[in-house]
Amino acid sequence: MRTTLSNQISSAILVTAFLFHGPVRATEIDLQDLALPSEVRDIGKSSGAVFYSPTTKNKTLMPVHIWGEVNRPGLHYIPVDTKLIKGLSFAGGGNGTAKLSEVVVNRLDGNKVRRWEFNLVEGGDNSAHEYELKPGDTVFVEKDRFQENRAYYTGLFGVVLTIVSTLLVLKRLEDRP
Repeated sequence: MRTTLSNQISSAILVTAFLFHGPVRATEIDLQDLALPSEVRDIGKSSGAVFYSPTTKNKTLMPVHIWGEVNRPGLHYIPVDTKLIKGLSFAGGGNGTAKLSEVVVNRLDGNKVRRWEFNLVEGGDNSAHEYELKPGDTVFVEKDRFQENRAYYTGLFGVVLTIVSTLLVLKRLEDRP
Protein backbone atom coordinates (compact mmCIF):
# COMPACT_ATOMS: atom_id res chain seq x y z
CA MET A 1 0.00 0.00 0.00
CA ARG A 2 2.76 2.44 0.99
CA THR A 3 4.79 1.74 -2.14
CA THR A 4 1.74 2.25 -4.33
CA LEU A 5 0.95 5.57 -2.67
CA SER A 6 4.60 6.63 -3.00
CA ASN A 7 4.55 5.72 -6.71
CA GLN A 8 1.31 7.66 -7.20
CA ILE A 9 2.78 10.75 -5.51
CA SER A 10 5.97 10.50 -7.59
CA SER A 11 3.93 10.15 -10.77
CA ALA A 12 1.76 13.11 -9.79
CA ILE A 13 4.85 15.25 -9.17
CA LEU A 14 6.35 14.34 -12.54
CA VAL A 15 3.10 15.00 -14.37
CA THR A 16 2.60 18.31 -12.56
CA ALA A 17 6.18 19.38 -13.26
CA PHE A 18 5.87 18.43 -16.93
CA LEU A 19 2.50 20.15 -17.41
CA PHE A 20 3.45 23.38 -15.68
CA HIS A 21 7.17 23.59 -16.33
CA GLY A 22 8.04 21.46 -19.33
CA PRO A 23 10.20 18.32 -19.23
CA VAL A 24 12.28 17.75 -16.08
CA ARG A 25 15.49 15.74 -16.13
CA ALA A 26 15.82 13.36 -13.20
CA THR A 27 19.43 14.47 -12.62
CA GLU A 28 18.31 18.06 -11.94
CA ILE A 29 15.63 17.41 -9.31
CA ASP A 30 15.57 14.86 -6.53
CA LEU A 31 11.90 13.90 -6.17
CA GLN A 32 12.39 13.33 -2.44
CA ASP A 33 13.18 17.06 -2.01
CA LEU A 34 10.01 18.33 -3.67
CA ALA A 35 6.73 19.10 -1.95
CA LEU A 36 3.25 19.66 -3.27
CA PRO A 37 1.20 22.59 -1.94
CA SER A 38 -1.32 20.14 -0.44
CA GLU A 39 1.48 18.55 1.60
CA VAL A 40 2.49 21.81 3.28
CA ARG A 41 -0.88 23.48 3.80
CA ASP A 42 -1.10 22.85 7.56
CA ILE A 43 2.59 23.03 8.45
CA GLY A 44 3.33 25.77 10.96
CA LYS A 45 6.17 28.22 10.55
CA SER A 46 8.74 29.33 13.06
CA SER A 47 11.57 31.83 13.00
CA GLY A 48 14.67 30.71 11.09
CA ALA A 49 13.11 27.39 10.21
CA VAL A 50 11.48 26.09 7.06
CA PHE A 51 9.24 28.36 4.98
CA TYR A 52 6.76 27.26 2.33
CA SER A 53 5.53 29.52 -0.45
CA PRO A 54 1.98 30.49 0.52
CA THR A 55 1.40 32.59 -2.59
CA THR A 56 1.79 30.02 -5.34
CA LYS A 57 -0.89 27.42 -5.88
CA ASN A 58 -0.68 24.21 -7.92
CA LYS A 59 3.07 24.40 -8.47
CA THR A 60 5.69 21.96 -7.35
CA LEU A 61 7.92 23.42 -4.62
CA MET A 62 11.69 22.99 -4.36
CA PRO A 63 14.08 23.55 -1.43
CA VAL A 64 16.41 26.56 -1.60
CA HIS A 65 18.57 27.79 1.26
CA ILE A 66 18.51 31.57 1.63
CA TRP A 67 20.99 32.78 4.23
CA GLY A 68 22.61 35.95 5.46
CA GLU A 69 21.14 39.41 5.68
CA VAL A 70 17.57 38.69 4.60
CA ASN A 71 14.44 39.17 6.68
CA ARG A 72 13.59 35.44 6.88
CA PRO A 73 16.76 33.35 6.50
CA GLY A 74 16.44 29.58 6.35
CA LEU A 75 15.26 26.76 4.13
CA HIS A 76 12.54 27.95 1.77
CA TYR A 77 10.32 25.73 -0.37
CA ILE A 78 9.61 27.86 -3.41
CA PRO A 79 8.06 27.11 -6.81
CA VAL A 80 10.18 25.33 -9.41
CA ASP A 81 11.48 27.80 -12.05
CA THR A 82 11.70 30.68 -9.54
CA LYS A 83 14.15 33.39 -10.56
CA LEU A 84 16.73 34.79 -8.10
CA ILE A 85 14.97 38.12 -7.47
CA LYS A 86 11.64 36.44 -6.72
CA GLY A 87 13.35 33.84 -4.54
CA LEU A 88 14.90 36.58 -2.40
CA SER A 89 11.47 38.17 -2.18
CA PHE A 90 10.11 34.94 -0.69
CA ALA A 91 12.75 35.40 2.05
CA GLY A 92 11.53 38.94 2.71
CA GLY A 93 14.29 40.62 0.70
CA GLY A 94 17.49 42.07 2.07
CA ASN A 95 17.39 43.66 5.50
CA GLY A 96 18.94 46.99 6.51
CA THR A 97 22.49 45.61 6.66
CA ALA A 98 22.40 43.59 3.43
CA LYS A 99 25.31 44.07 1.04
CA LEU A 100 23.32 43.79 -2.16
CA SER A 101 26.35 44.40 -4.36
CA GLU A 102 27.62 40.87 -3.65
CA VAL A 103 24.77 38.34 -3.57
CA VAL A 104 26.15 34.83 -4.09
CA VAL A 105 24.43 31.67 -5.32
CA ASN A 106 26.20 28.34 -4.74
CA ARG A 107 25.12 25.12 -6.47
CA LEU A 108 26.48 21.64 -5.97
CA ASP A 109 27.29 20.23 -9.40
CA GLY A 110 28.52 16.68 -8.93
CA ASN A 111 31.54 17.00 -6.62
CA LYS A 112 32.07 20.70 -7.39
CA VAL A 113 30.43 23.78 -5.98
CA ARG A 114 29.64 26.32 -8.69
CA ARG A 115 29.37 29.97 -7.66
CA TRP A 116 27.60 32.94 -9.22
CA GLU A 117 27.75 36.54 -7.99
CA PHE A 118 25.07 39.17 -8.61
CA ASN A 119 24.88 42.91 -7.99
CA LEU A 120 21.37 43.76 -6.84
CA VAL A 121 22.06 47.34 -5.67
CA GLU A 122 19.57 49.01 -8.01
CA GLY A 123 17.21 46.05 -8.29
CA GLY A 124 19.61 43.87 -10.24
CA ASP A 125 20.45 43.58 -13.90
CA ASN A 126 19.02 41.19 -16.49
CA SER A 127 21.19 38.30 -15.33
CA ALA A 128 19.69 38.45 -11.81
CA HIS A 129 16.15 38.61 -13.17
CA GLU A 130 16.76 35.71 -15.56
CA TYR A 131 18.83 33.46 -13.25
CA GLU A 132 16.76 30.42 -12.33
CA LEU A 133 17.21 28.85 -8.92
CA LYS A 134 17.47 25.05 -8.72
CA PRO A 135 16.66 22.61 -5.89
CA GLY A 136 19.37 22.68 -3.24
CA ASP A 137 20.84 26.06 -4.23
CA THR A 138 22.21 28.25 -1.47
CA VAL A 139 21.71 32.00 -1.80
CA PHE A 140 23.86 34.11 0.53
CA VAL A 141 23.50 37.84 1.14
CA GLU A 142 26.57 39.20 2.90
CA LYS A 143 26.46 41.77 5.71
CA ASP A 144 27.54 45.29 4.77
CA ARG A 145 30.09 46.31 7.40
CA PHE A 146 30.16 49.99 6.37
CA GLN A 147 28.28 51.20 9.45
CA GLU A 148 30.49 49.16 11.79
CA ASN A 149 33.66 50.40 10.09
CA ARG A 150 32.42 53.98 10.08
CA ALA A 151 31.78 53.90 13.83
CA TYR A 152 35.24 52.43 14.44
CA TYR A 153 37.05 55.01 12.34
CA THR A 154 34.97 57.88 13.73
CA GLY A 155 35.92 56.85 17.27
CA LEU A 156 39.57 56.42 16.29
CA PHE A 157 39.58 59.86 14.65
CA GLY A 158 38.19 61.36 17.88
CA VAL A 159 40.96 59.79 19.97
CA VAL A 160 43.69 60.96 17.58
CA LEU A 161 42.22 64.48 17.46
CA THR A 162 42.14 64.62 21.27
CA ILE A 163 45.80 63.55 21.53
CA VAL A 164 46.94 66.05 18.88
CA SER A 165 45.00 68.93 20.44
CA THR A 166 46.39 68.06 23.90
CA LEU A 167 49.94 68.06 22.52
CA LEU A 168 49.35 71.44 20.84
CA VAL A 169 48.02 72.96 24.09
CA LEU A 170 51.03 71.59 26.03
CA LYS A 171 53.41 72.99 23.39
CA ARG A 172 51.79 76.44 23.69
CA LEU A 173 52.02 76.33 27.47
CA GLU A 174 55.74 75.52 27.24
CA ASP A 175 56.37 78.37 24.79
CA ARG A 176 54.77 81.00 27.08
CA PRO A 177 57.13 83.42 28.74
